Amino acid sequence: MTKVERKDIMLAPVLIKEENYQKIHELYKSGLPVQVKEHRSGFPAITVDCGDIHILTDILSLEEWWGKMKEAGRA
Repeated sequence: MTKVERKDIMLAPVLIKEENYQKIHELYKSGLPVQVKEHRSGFPAITVDCGDIHILTDILSLEEWWGKMKEAGRA
């Protein structure tokens, strides 16, 4: 099994996180699967893999971004 190098955006500004989430969402809408798993370090850390994007982030910011997307009708 090949080890995946993940970009750690846990401490990144919200704008950077949302840019990554948007890229993943666009890939998902184009048909690529998205895999979200709890990171071994535990809550709130998660890994998100989609296409060539592999990130370590937090579920709280991802859920907040998703809520904004739903409110805007873009989910």
